Amino acid sequence: MIRVMKRIIFLLNLISLGVMNGFTQRQEKISPIPDFDSLIMINTELPKYYNLRNTGRLGAVKTQSNGGCWASAAIGCVESVWRTFGYSDEVLSDINLKLFHGFVPERSSNGNHYMATAYFSRRSGPLFKGPDNDSIYQPSPVTVQYITDARYLPNDQELVKMTIAQFGAVYSMTYHHKKNLDTLTNIYYTLTKKINHAVLLVGWNDTLLTRTGKGAWIAQNSLGLNYGDNGFFYIPYQDPNILEYNAIWPDWIPYEESSRIYYYDTLGSFHSYGFRDTICFGLVKFVAEKDIEVTKVATHINSSGTKIYSEIYDHFDAAGGILSGLLSASKPVRCLFSGYYTIDLADPVKVKKGEDFYVMMSYVHPTDTMPLPVESYIKGYSDPHITAKKCWVNPDYNRWPTTWYECGTESAFPSLNFDLCIRVYCLETIK
Repeated sequence: MIRVMKRIIFLLNLISLGVMNGFTQRQEKISPIPDFDSLIMINTELPKYYNLRNTGRLGAVKTQSNGGCWASAAIGCVESVWRTFGYSDEVLSDINLKLFHGFVPERSSNGNHYMATAYFSRRSGPLFKGPDNDSIYQPSPVTVQYITDARYLPNDQELVKMTIAQFGAVYSMTYHHKKNLDTLTNIYYTLTKKINHAVLLVGWNDTLLTRTGKGAWIAQNSLGLNYGDNGFFYIPYQDPNILEYNAIWPDWIPYEESSRIYYYDTLGSFHSYGFRDTICFGLVKFVAEKDIEVTKVATHINSSGTKIYSEIYDHFDAAGGILSGLLSASKPVRCLFSGYYTIDLADPVKVKKGEDFYVMMSYVHPTDTMPLPVESYIKGYSDPHITAKKCWVNPDYNRWPTTWYECGTESAFPSLNFDLCIRVYCLETIK
């Protein structure tokens, strides 16, 4: 009965979005924003043809700067999601993301969705497009909204279609060379197994016949209106690269001047750590810069299916490895996808200026023996500032509650020279 009701609700959402008639009209705002992980897993029949073009749910076709396809696609994805839910029709700055992502400079023209998530999640953007935001670094940016979550979707046609229909255009990576576009049909053909370009998937046509088979994705490129069909083209389902890397940023919260996020992992996670077991715990120390109320915890997730759970403590004796003074906890969450997740605390935690507090996060995975996301140096990719005496790891807190190993630059173990990807969201309280 519950599943039937969920299906009915899902179908009503599809009808309100216009899925059932191919999105021929501009859609009205949907509120509240549905939970991505819950909604996207409800099975339903999808039309054979579907296209977001001319629905009001896409931003304009972009003309990327040199090597900026990844930034244009990421920003275009955010624009599409926001338009889908009636939030904003504003144009956002892909140039700011390309220039100020925070990774090594050479990655500006060789970026990816992980870099976009790092930029969004630490609140460097997104910013409105304009001369200043496009060219000048903003040390304390007034972001349009705070993007709180990222989902990296697996190679699953039905899942990607559902995401486009329900949430908006999907960021995806492929191989691109202009000579491979059939200019008569605007179908792109390649046999090359390689990734060098990012696009937006905005629809599909199951009945389109191509030289490689039946069916194709409808994609929006970032090479201007002179490319393909006014910036759009088709990628056959048989393309050797499409759907290998997909992303969407489905959740956000309003900008609020008093809102803060505490973290050490400025670039997020690309590596993982573990103790050759499917469970691992991380612990991070934070110090309140002002009187705050902690409301959420957050972390990167490198393996789909990871179950996470967090507790906040008042005190940690590093010498004895003893945590004490439990203040609050989050509910256990099974992360269906890799990406970036934020979770509400059961009870907000008030911390006075200058006081420290400790966030413990458990990571459990059915098979992955390195479930803990960490930030570290990666040659040619990331060179983050690594802290000291701020992070610890534990192979299994439930079995060995005092077995904590210090991470960072002063760790006794070179393999632990990293920061943990554990964060908290809070509000500065006004007296």
